[in-house]
Amino acid sequence: MGDTTDPVGRSLLVEQFRILRKQVPALYAALLVDSISVGLVLPSTVSPWLRFGLPAALLVMCLVRLSQWIRLNGTDFSPEEAYRQLAKTRLVAVVLNAGFVFWILALFGTVEPSLRAPVALLVFMGCVGTAYCLGSFPPASRLTMLIAGAPIGTLLLLSGDAMMISLGINLLLLLGLLGRMINTNFRSFVQLVQTHSKMTEEGARARAAEQTATAFAERFDTALNNMSQGLCFFDEDQRLIVCNRQYLEVYDLDPELVRPGMSLNAIVDLRYSVGSAPKMSKAEYLVWRNSAPVIARQSDTTVELTNGRIVRIRHRPMEGNGWVATHEDITERHRTEAALAEAKAAAEQAEAAARSAHTHLTEALDVVPEGLAVFDKNDRLVLWNRQYAEFYTASEEALESGAPFEHILRVGLARGQYPDAIGREEEWLSERMACHVLPRYSHEQHLAGDRWVRVEERRTGDGGSIGVRIDITDLKRREASFHLLFEENPLPMWVADAKTRQLIAVNGAMCRHYGYAREALLAMSETQLEHGETDGGAERDFELHKSACGDAIQVVIESRPLIYEGRQAYVSVAFDVTERNRTQQKISYLACHDALTDLPNRTALDQHLVAAIQRAEVSDGGLAVLCIDLDHFKEINDLFGHAIGDAVLREASRRLQEAAQGSYVARVGGDEFIGLTDQLPLPASAELLATRMRAAFDQPIEVEGHALKVDLCVGVALFPRDAGDVVSLLANADAALYRAKHEGRGAIRLFTSAMDQQLRNRRALEHDLRLAVERGELYLEYQPQQRRDGRIAGYEALVRWKHPVRGIIAPGEFIPVAEKSGAIAQIDDWVLMEACREAASWDQPLRIAVNVSAAQFRRENLDAHVRKALRETGLPPSRLELEITEGVLIEDIARAKKTMQSLKTLGILFALDDFGTGYSSLSYLEAFPLDRIKIDRCFVASLGQSERSLAIVRAVIGLAHGLGVPVLAEGIETNEQMSLLLHEGCDELQGYLIGRPRRLAVNRETKHDVMQAAS
Repeated sequence: MGDTTDPVGRSLLVEQFRILRKQVPALYAALLVDSISVGLVLPSTVSPWLRFGLPAALLVMCLVRLSQWIRLNGTDFSPEEAYRQLAKTRLVAVVLNAGFVFWILALFGTVEPSLRAPVALLVFMGCVGTAYCLGSFPPASRLTMLIAGAPIGTLLLLSGDAMMISLGINLLLLLGLLGRMINTNFRSFVQLVQTHSKMTEEGARARAAEQTATAFAERFDTALNNMSQGLCFFDEDQRLIVCNRQYLEVYDLDPELVRPGMSLNAIVDLRYSVGSAPKMSKAEYLVWRNSAPVIARQSDTTVELTNGRIVRIRHRPMEGNGWVATHEDITERHRTEAALAEAKAAAEQAEAAARSAHTHLTEALDVVPEGLAVFDKNDRLVLWNRQYAEFYTASEEALESGAPFEHILRVGLARGQYPDAIGREEEWLSERMACHVLPRYSHEQHLAGDRWVRVEERRTGDGGSIGVRIDITDLKRREASFHLLFEENPLPMWVADAKTRQLIAVNGAMCRHYGYAREALLAMSETQLEHGETDGGAERDFELHKSACGDAIQVVIESRPLIYEGRQAYVSVAFDVTERNRTQQKISYLACHDALTDLPNRTALDQHLVAAIQRAEVSDGGLAVLCIDLDHFKEINDLFGHAIGDAVLREASRRLQEAAQGSYVARVGGDEFIGLTDQLPLPASAELLATRMRAAFDQPIEVEGHALKVDLCVGVALFPRDAGDVVSLLANADAALYRAKHEGRGAIRLFTSAMDQQLRNRRALEHDLRLAVERGELYLEYQPQQRRDGRIAGYEALVRWKHPVRGIIAPGEFIPVAEKSGAIAQIDDWVLMEACREAASWDQPLRIAVNVSAAQFRRENLDAHVRKALRETGLPPSRLELEITEGVLIEDIARAKKTMQSLKTLGILFALDDFGTGYSSLSYLEAFPLDRIKIDRCFVASLGQSERSLAIVRAVIGLAHGLGVPVLAEGIETNEQMSLLLHEGCDELQGYLIGRPRRLAVNRETKHDVMQAAS
């Protein structure tokens, strides 16, 4: 067995146990098979106790040990544990082998002589197998051969039978050979373990050496690249040995192009190509640079580059014509140093001459910005640079070769050089000396004058030490600024460990925003701030946090890595976007829903309809679109105002949703709604839905004491029967609605191909109408308006359309299309301008009446358009009369009154058209500045036939005269009608009897002659 006190012995123990752990299970399995084999070959005359009892006890012990070894498989053990297991194995081997020997000896005494040899061979084979399996553990292997194998061979040798004796001799010889082989193999095994142990030690030493070399190279590279000046080394062949990053930045050189071994000439070429060369030709610079005096002497020069930079170069020659130089960009301070440049150059030359005997290492140390100091193994100062002395000015007089490190510290303590040591000088000195003797030590040191340096100390191989002092004063000030900004920031901020996400710093704003005490937050991690709710994996641009009271907070977090108190961390700031997101959700909802009825709007309908068509295509189903319009809703708005109209729309929406029974309903504008259903069978389900919706309006809608009867017209189009896309489907449903409205109130119509033709005709009409003004297809006809005495008072301008293909199109046909399509605005402007231009050309100052549509009156720029027409045509405002209807006034009384008053200031006249057919409120006559009232033709047509019409006309004329407003009756076609109107005191007359509407060319004579009414 190996020795636990010796490294090789410990490795041997572990390797013995590892091999034995693999072999022992096979050993016990072999023993089980061997014991069972012996038990089976024994004759039945042998007592059961010898045949099965004793073997069973031994087999139980084997099974127990087998299970124990199986549990040990895969477990790593120390040499001490391996030693204990091997000792236990040796003891178990003794017990088991002794038990098997006793069993065999007992069997030899009871079995027949002819069976002794087979039994002996079976048991001996088990012994040989056991010894072989325990070969890596000689003590147990030898014990097995000695306790189990040797007695069996000896017993056969002493049996007296020649065959048995021969068999015993051979078995004993076999045991000897097996023992010799096991000893030989074990010696080779021990040598192999020793060799492996030595190789392991050599590998560990090699790795340690590699790590040391790598660490030294990293420290050198770090020190080189963290210098604030550019540094370069050139050999005697003028080839670059090494340069730092600052050197490349000073001369704008590409790091990929500059490599060690590069010639000075190649680097000069690069500098001239990027514009960072001296202000001289390249040939002149190379001649100067390669001259022996320049190379051999140390120098400090200031060079102005072609790119405007000014660089201070400190050149120091090295043995073998090589040199080291630092390059410092002093562009910013050059102006302030210009006055001292000459004196400084002289001083540097004198200093260079005085220090010509210094070593190259000393010269290199003096040009680096870090403080450097070297101590020997007795901690005595050997070498230091100028920057080191500048850091420790208080103890500068103690800096001399051979000065003990402790003495230098005591001088500094006595002069207050270390603020942290004041009041505890001896304790501070003990701590500092304890750190100084460490192999590696790094810390931040506070010096007098609020100056900070980072101390980096490393022990050298000879027991000495190298110390580097790096000025971190600016860094510490920035850290202080960071802490101030961090704590006073109004936004929640925290610093968390980069690995564990544990909060290690929080500001006051975070405590207030999240509702936790600072101590509670510092005991938490970032994961504890997260809210447990999820939204099913939906993408979002914020994180969900929770406050101390459990409220969810939606935050956008910005994080940046940093080093905090010497460990990797990151600082985070949280922007609370909870209210912003709620507002956005509300805006998104409002963008897809009608503000008045809360139904989906046109945008939501388009999205829903596209998705519904896609589902129908996938499922090979269908879809019905119902285009719904409220009959005569405009009259309700005109008579009762928009407040009542809005209430009617809200109630209508509620009834439609209730009747839809889950089907989709959207409001797309005004009194227009869209319904969708995909219930089968179609179109029966669509007709049933439309019928339910109509039935929902059997009862009047009651608003503010008014019982308003509302009915529906519904047009239905089916997908895919009537159309295969969204636009066509909606257009066909609209065409069906158009047909339903023309057929009367409450109609429901399905789309047919004939409607498709009507729809195309209507669209063609809309298209042509948009171009009618530009093409000059519109023209005006003028109908005369006559006074009581028969003189012409003016004309009413009436627009007409002469289509190039369809001919004359009646106003009743194209005006509604223009109002719905939006083309009415362009037509209104043209009519106003053309009528004013024509009237301005008349010789007599006759009045021109122009109808103002509701759309034109609603426009904010009506006043500007009227002023423009008057200004460009030169028509006096007093000759222009604008005719408006009651519906225009009732939409927004305040706005209408303001618009009319603005135009009245110009002298424009206003006439109330179609009086008596609308609300006919007397308040209009008093509230609005009207110059004329026009009695609608429906009352004039019944004169002479209906006493009620005469009574209405008489009442209107009397009312208007009472208010001092003249009255004009339109639609006069008979002499009887004119006579009655003149008798009732009507002021002016208009109609076919007076004169039909005609183009100006027909009525040119009226410019000079007064038209007389037919009597």
